[in-house]
Amino acid sequence: MALTILGVVVASLVAVTEQVGVKRRQLEQNLVASRLVKEATDQIALGKDQVALSRQGVRAQATRQGARAFVGNKTLVEIKGE
Repeated sequence: MALTILGVVVASLVAVTEQVGVKRRQLEQNLVASRLVKEATDQIALGKDQVALSRQGVRAQATRQGARAFVGNKTLVEIKGE
C-alpha cells in the first residue's frame, strides 16, 4: 500500500515538474518577445521607418503603424501605432 502511494506521489511530482518547465519556457519566450517589441518601437521613435529584430527564435517587426513579435506564425505580442 505504501509503495503504491509513493509511486503515485512520484508520478505526480514528475508531471507537475514538467508542467512548471513548460510554463517557464513560455514565460521566458513572452519576456523576450516583449523586450524585442520595446527595442523595435524605441528605434521607430528614434526615426527609423521599419525595424526587424530576432533573438532566441523570436522575431519582431515594427513600423509606425505598430509592432509585433512572433514565433513562426504565432503572434506573442502585438501593439498598434499611429
